Amino acid sequence: MRQKKWEVICPLFLVVCLTFTLLQMKCFSGPSSTCSKKIKRHFRLPPIERFHMSSVEILEWDYQPEDEVEARLARNVVKYVLMVPHKLQPWLKSLGVAGLSLQDKQELQKLLQFLDASPNFDGAMGVLTQVRVKGFNSAKTLLEESSCTFLVKNWTMSIRNFGPIHPHEPSHREDDSSKATNWFQECNIAETAFVLRKSTFQSLRWRAECGSMSHLDFFKRSEGLLKIGKLSNCFFSPAITYFDHQILQSTGYYLDYSTLGQIHSILRIVRPDKIEWTKCTDDKQFCPEKPLTSRPNTLAAADGYPICCDVLMDEILSTLVDAMNKVGIEYRVVYGTLLGAVRSQSMVPYSDDVDLAIHKADNDQYEKFQFVQRILGSRYFVAWKANPPVTRVFAHYAPTVAVNTQHFFKGADSFESDALFSSKILKEMEKLLPVKNVAVEQRYVDVYPSPEEWFENFTEVTINNRRYHTVGNADKMLKMWYGDYMKIRPEVHSQNTLAT
Repeated sequence: MRQKKWEVICPLFLVVCLTFTLLQMKCFSGPSSTCSKKIKRHFRLPPIERFHMSSVEILEWDYQPEDEVEARLARNVVKYVLMVPHKLQPWLKSLGVAGLSLQDKQELQKLLQFLDASPNFDGAMGVLTQVRVKGFNSAKTLLEESSCTFLVKNWTMSIRNFGPIHPHEPSHREDDSSKATNWFQECNIAETAFVLRKSTFQSLRWRAECGSMSHLDFFKRSEGLLKIGKLSNCFFSPAITYFDHQILQSTGYYLDYSTLGQIHSILRIVRPDKIEWTKCTDDKQFCPEKPLTSRPNTLAAADGYPICCDVLMDEILSTLVDAMNKVGIEYRVVYGTLLGAVRSQSMVPYSDDVDLAIHKADNDQYEKFQFVQRILGSRYFVAWKANPPVTRVFAHYAPTVAVNTQHFFKGADSFESDALFSSKILKEMEKLLPVKNVAVEQRYVDVYPSPEEWFENFTEVTINNRRYHTVGNADKMLKMWYGDYMKIRPEVHSQNTLAT
């Protein structure tokens, strides 16, 4: 019985194998056959295999020449450089482009194909949102979500999102989904991950002195002459595009903006949604010693005027005190900060820093300052005993005002602006020159380990409508430190500015 069963199964198996073999021969007999296309599509190799990964070198925005990397760049096989706006992980720095995800490799290939087909372009980048484009209007909306063009004049770098938009068809259509029309925008700046031709990179070189602002230094030195294509169908993952605004955070000092300002005499960076400054103003006439809500020019920054340094210090003080209260670090407002509080219920506009006193025992507990750092997050850097035994807290952001700047310009695709470059604004800006990349220009908080008698009791003082703790006998302490402290001193600027 078992033998008969096998006598039936074996012939059937042979028939099935023979049929499959004949079908295969038929399918692959012609390259244009439908069956051939389907099978080839099913077994198609990933698109990234179609270009040599060794032709691209991946670098970070704070790149400084290294012998090993420079040796790789010198090879003829390397044609492009992929610049990413953050520090590379050691493993990715070692693997290079080979360490990217398959998705990012495929997106990178789109940029390379564009540059291969567009010899008059120096670089290429993708968009910030992954959206299927349906016609010109949706492409325009997508492309104009991110920076495209810039112009520098009157100590101002204006960055806008407009630029000529052209239709673009990929050179290789892989399947039905790629038949939708694609578009690209002609730009002269990139503020996300982008690809450059190696020849362009080597002619301008990358300078890391400006940290997270090194890309602005690079494009400023290009004088706006580079052509960067922004592709509507290219979208890198956040692993490639995330922006590290504090690349040099390990140093404590955040001098990225002030260094950019010093090198290029740039004071103001105007973006579609905000205005950033490489230096705040401590001019006594423009920033009088009064509470912020009672000053006539409190809202002037939203019109393009410089930001007063005491505005920045007020934000740093309130944020740090909130964090210290959560951790359980008792504090007292002292020295120049107490002086402004008692004299005018505000900050002294020409002061270089905020002064706080804490218990010596708290100052020796590094773990507490670690907790403070976690609460403050990446916008601040806590430098424990940076100036022993004083701990120093730095803001890791530039003086900034959030404002829609589109209405300042004469058109959607114009850099002309009477409002931003009025004679009054330019006069106040000129007072800020020169810009120096020194720590005292950026403002910070000094936290002093102090005598225990300062903490036996406390009184409250007001700074810009907020209550803070200070020593029990503030009048006595201020007289000891400053004498007739109610008399406003003749300084017009802070001492560091006078020293320039």
